Formats: sequence, C-alpha cells, structure tokens
Amino acid sequence: MQTMNVSLPDSLTEYVQQQVVQLGYDHVGDYFRDLVQADQLRKEKLALEAEVLRGLECKERIVMTDEVWNAMRNEIQQRRKRKRG
Repeated sequence: MQTMNVSLPDSLTEYVQQQVVQLGYDHVGDYFRDLVQADQLRKEKLALEAEVLRGLECKERIVMTDEVWNAMRNEIQQRRKRKRG
C-alpha cells in the first residue's frame, strides 16, 4: 500500500475531519479510501448502464441461456481483474 499526501484548504480539511468523526472512521485515510471506492463503483455503474442501453439499441437479439449468462459473468470478472491489474 502506498501513501499519498493531499493538500486541502482549511475549509475542506475541517469538513473532512467532521466527516471522519460523524461517520465513525478511525483515520482520515479510511474516509478517503471509501470516497475513492465509491467513485469507482459509480463509474462502473455508469459504464454498465451505457452497455445496457447499447444492447437495447442493438438490432441483433440474443437468446439468454445459462451459457450466455455464465460467459457474460466470466467476461465481467476478467475485465475487473485486468482493470485492477
């Protein structure tokens, strides 16, 4: 794990410190880690929604069998692994 230093104006520093206390975090780093992970999940959700919309607009239809679902799950897992690489 690497350490990052972040400079914030006083007003944001106070806000972060308040959030750490109010939300019960042990450390400021835990709060920032959760913010980053939430941002990652938000972007993944947006990408998934875009793929679903693209699929809905596609003229080609696919019968969703168990094999197709399993292949899709495997592809998603592989993409996640590559992304976290």
